[in-house]
Amino acid sequence: MNILFVNNFFPIFAQSNCGASQRSMRLIKALARFGHVDVISFAGKTTSNIENVDVLFSDEVYESIESNGRIEKFTKLFKIKSPEILYPTCKQKERIVDEIVKQKQYDFIVTRYIHYACYCGLLKYADRLIIDMDDDPKDVILMSIDKVRSFRNKLYTFLYAHTIDSITKYICRNVHHIFYSSPTKAYPNASFLPNTSIFEESLPLVDFAKQDDKILVVGWFSYLPNIEGLTHFVEKVFPLVREKIPTATLEVVGKMTEDSLIEQCKKVGGIHIHGFVEDLKNAYAQCKCVVVPLYRGTGTSVKLVEAMSLGRSVVATPNGLRGLHPGFVNGEDFLSATSDEEFANNVISLLQDEKKNKEIAKSALLKIQQYYSVESFNLIVQEIFLK
Repeated sequence: MNILFVNNFFPIFAQSNCGASQRSMRLIKALARFGHVDVISFAGKTTSNIENVDVLFSDEVYESIESNGRIEKFTKLFKIKSPEILYPTCKQKERIVDEIVKQKQYDFIVTRYIHYACYCGLLKYADRLIIDMDDDPKDVILMSIDKVRSFRNKLYTFLYAHTIDSITKYICRNVHHIFYSSPTKAYPNASFLPNTSIFEESLPLVDFAKQDDKILVVGWFSYLPNIEGLTHFVEKVFPLVREKIPTATLEVVGKMTEDSLIEQCKKVGGIHIHGFVEDLKNAYAQCKCVVVPLYRGTGTSVKLVEAMSLGRSVVATPNGLRGLHPGFVNGEDFLSATSDEEFANNVISLLQDEKKNKEIAKSALLKIQQYYSVESFNLIVQEIFLK
């Protein structure tokens, strides 16, 4: 079987703490188990380090999109069966893809995200096109609506999101297949494909006799929801934890570029900013629990799955738990927090109660192995491609 994978964003074939890149690599590896994969990458120079995978094109190509007037923007909202109206094709990318497709008979063409499929002119190959939609495009748009100030712009954002939803469903019905990352979503001609951790082996459970009262938060802190979440946790939640447990520390791991956030963290005692780390697994090994303080966002938090897969108990906001399989139960597999006080009390309980900490971590790990394992991911992909 010959498969063409079109990559539009972030470098691949390298160790990355970015959830989007991790998912791309997991998908490519799954495809390479039963077919030969050729890759077109528009995200800079790259070479394959995976057997049965070849890179045919590798360079940066940027979309050239013309701006439109207000009237044209408004009329776009009602052209739900014309995806190119909202997702215009990048002619240069389309030419590169078409030339490569002409040279070889591909059984399937695969890409990440619906808008990138449109940008690359892939909809003409709809009968063999498989798109990993991942996050719901409508949810991505609505995520920012609370930040829109004027009523007119809120209305436009709302209409735009529902137009995106109509286009998404239209494309889903017309392509070979769609993958998405939320088990609670329902789209035509689509199936749930879970996010997975890059770590395939768990850590030993927390040993209270040897480990300090370290709380871990991991993320890309140039991403607005992560910035907002960490800021809120630092200002409102962590001080409550320190009142009860003065030895508690917050270990912040991940790229951080916002000077204001760095300064805010420095003002609060007990916060250590590590930035990007080479050995992320070691950061998890040294903590007693993990927090996921997200108050908006879409899809499943990869860091949530990652923490559970490594045997670490988690406290998260309801939005931090978004997209988690309904088989997971609050109080058994994680602790949910709907207020700052509840968040702090849950963290305190996991820092002080070793039995509770381990029971939650063990229960979550069993369900991760059931619903979010690499084996589950590979079987879902294989079933679609080989049916």
